[in-house]
Amino acid sequence: MTDTQPTPVTRTPLWIRVTLVVSLALNLLVVGIVMGSVATRDRDRGAPGAQIGAARDLGPLPFVMALEPQDRRALGRALRSEASSLRQNREELRVRFEALLAAIRADTFDAETVRGLLAEQRDIGIERQLIGERILLDRLGEMNVDERRAYAERLDRSLRRVTNR
Repeated sequence: MTDTQPTPVTRTPLWIRVTLVVSLALNLLVVGIVMGSVATRDRDRGAPGAQIGAARDLGPLPFVMALEPQDRRALGRALRSEASSLRQNREELRVRFEALLAAIRADTFDAETVRGLLAEQRDIGIERQLIGERILLDRLGEMNVDERRAYAERLDRSLRRVTNR
């Protein structure tokens, strides 16, 4: 009988888990905005389901949900103009994710390889977030002071619901 020692279980560091959650949230934000823009475009054409509000199409995304419908449509148009960079970014994420899965499944766990792949995913996620931030900032910059204040109030109410404060 062979003497086998159980492999010690190592916990994933907190910063890696937080990075993954943040990356997922950012990706969901971009996906939600894109899906919302598609739904809004279809609604503008009189597609079925036009009665459903844009907010429901976008999901629980406070920064987007707090926008007026015309502002969400404008965000959708801006995102469509970024489609090629977002598509390339999404492909880069997919490639890194496949490499990450392979590294995790490997017979020998190489923490440095996984750390590097997670860092690359984080950087790509940050690129996606920066695109979304730029588009949102552009839209906010087009609003007058009353529109921005109304947006801030809606955002505050939305964030209060999410954070239960």
